[in-house]
Amino acid sequence: MKTSPIFCLAFLVTITLHAQQAAPSPTLPPLPPGPLLKRAPDYSTWTVTCQGHAAEARPSVKPATTEGKPKDKEAVTIASTVVKTGSTILELNADTDGKRKEIWHIGGLMVMKQPDAAEPTVWPDTVQADIYSVNFAAVDFAGLDWISATTYSGMAKYQGRDCIQFTGEVSPLNPKAREEEAIAIGQAIAFGQPVPPETKVTAVAYIDLETRLPLVVTFGNEKRIYQYGTPPAAELTLPPELENAVKEREKQLKRLSTAPARAY
Repeated sequence: MKTSPIFCLAFLVTITLHAQQAAPSPTLPPLPPGPLLKRAPDYSTWTVTCQGHAAEARPSVKPATTEGKPKDKEAVTIASTVVKTGSTILELNADTDGKRKEIWHIGGLMVMKQPDAAEPTVWPDTVQADIYSVNFAAVDFAGLDWISATTYSGMAKYQGRDCIQFTGEVSPLNPKAREEEAIAIGQAIAFGQPVPPETKVTAVAYIDLETRLPLVVTFGNEKRIYQYGTPPAAELTLPPELENAVKEREKQLKRLSTAPARAY
C-alpha cells in the first residue's frame, strides 16, 4: 500500500499543530507583593531626563533591560530636577535651547520663574490630565497612572537592578488634542465615514523592585530616565521675591472669593 506524499505532509502538519497547542504557554513570574509604585520619600531629590518625543515618526527607543549601561545615546529634549521637602516641591527644568524654568509647588499654588520674565507668575496648582504633567498633590511622577496588576508584564533588569516591568498603551496627546480627536471620531461615526483610530503609543515602565520607584519608562519614542540624588538637608523655603508674589496672589484670590455686600 502506497502512502500519498500529500497525506504524509498533512499528517505532519496536524501533528505539529497539536504539539504546539499542547505545549504550555510561558507564564509570568508572580507579581511581587507590596505597592506597585511608591511616592518619593518626603525629603528627596531626583532628575528625569527625557529623550525623544512620544509620537514622533522614527524607530522606537528601547530601554536597556540587561546588565550594564544603556547603549542608546538619544538627544536629550528636557531635563527636570525635582527637590521635595514634604508638601513643598521645586522643579528645575532645562530644555534643549538652554532655557531654564523654576517652578515651585507650595500651599496649593504654582509659582513659575523664567529668566526672560520680569515677574514670576502665580496661579492655582492644577495640571492637565496627560503623560507630561504631574499632580504633586497625589503623585510624584508624570504619566504612570496606567501601572496596575493588569499591565504587569514580568521581571527584568536595568543597570543591574531588579525591576518589575509593566506594559500598556497610553495617549501621547494633551487634553485639547484628545478632545479634538474625540470630536473627529464622533463626526466620522455620525456621517458613516471611516472612523480614525485613537492615537495610542506603547508604554513600558521598569520599577525598581526594592524602592518601588521608576528607573526608566518609554512612551512610544520618548524615553525617560530617573536618577535619584542626595536628599535635601533642610526644608525648602521660597526666595523673598517669590514669597511676595505669592502673598499678592493670595490677596487677589481672597478678594475674588469675598461676596459683594448685598444692596438694600
